[in-house]
Amino acid sequence: MNEVTASEIAQNLDVADEKAKYDASARKLVAQKSILAYILKSALDEFTDIPVKRIAGEFIEGTPQVSEIAVHQDHPDAACSRELTETLNGSDRIEGMPTEDISVREGTVRYDIRFMVQVPGRDDRMEIIVNIEIQNKDTPGYPIPKRGVYYGSRLISAQRGTVFKDQEYDRIKKVASIWICEDTAMERSDAINEYRFVELCKRGEYREAEANYDLMRIVVMRLGQAGEQSGDDAIRLLSKVFSTERSAEEKKVVLSEEFHIEVTEEISREVSQVCNLSTGIYDKGVRQGIQEGILEGKREGALEILFGLVKDNLLSITDAAKRANIERSVFEKEYMAYMK
Repeated sequence: MNEVTASEIAQNLDVADEKAKYDASARKLVAQKSILAYILKSALDEFTDIPVKRIAGEFIEGTPQVSEIAVHQDHPDAACSRELTETLNGSDRIEGMPTEDISVREGTVRYDIRFMVQVPGRDDRMEIIVNIEIQNKDTPGYPIPKRGVYYGSRLISAQRGTVFKDQEYDRIKKVASIWICEDTAMERSDAINEYRFVELCKRGEYREAEANYDLMRIVVMRLGQAGEQSGDDAIRLLSKVFSTERSAEEKKVVLSEEFHIEVTEEISREVSQVCNLSTGIYDKGVRQGIQEGILEGKREGALEILFGLVKDNLLSITDAAKRANIERSVFEKEYMAYMK
């Protein structure tokens, strides 16, 4: 192996490591109850009219100490404890509920964030199991809604042996899988799409109770370029937090002053991590090499490097276009042609 190849491999490993750290910090940041409350209010009808402080303090449930333990689909899960807060405290982060489903046939599925919420206005303590996934872009090579359906199905099937057994299908809890896509094309940005089961009465007048089939919601939230000016609080909050144009201090001011979230030590640390790591991903020599290639007129080679980084989820289309100094729409068109 020659020296150049070894250097390139080391560089790629460094970038991948930084990307993994960025993803971990992004998950920890979004998992704050104060931020989850905004997401729930925008994504689920049950919380539309509930103030975010109440959502965070009364309805998001805590979970026991098993967050790092793999949970086998065929074995009972530990019962979830309920930990309710009284204020919109930035430190409250969901920890505890297992983040994996394991099946001998299907392999391991890891959830970015998973927790339980209590449905407002219900005397029977009806609960929804919520899964939140954070995606770099909304075109990863497969349709996000299809993956959402798969995750939602796993959330339901994993309840067998824990929430219900044998023929106790009436005890199945509703699930919601929410997908947050940071980088999207302008025509898809600032959008929230929901997918659910509905009843089509094809003959007769009988209607089944909605609670008996409305068991899965898939919600895709696309941030993108228009996100920071969105009229939706969750889209606007997430867009500003994940912005590559804002400093960590600017983001903390946004959280505190615009969204009235207490910037605790943990939130401050994760915001700084997200900012530093998003920059650090390219400070291992990748950005310099790309810029030098473009300055020297090696457009084709430089674009191929950028295309490769986008393909490997190490760079967003927006950031890649900026580094190539071309319009995002033009870059995306060339990228799609490159991928064919």
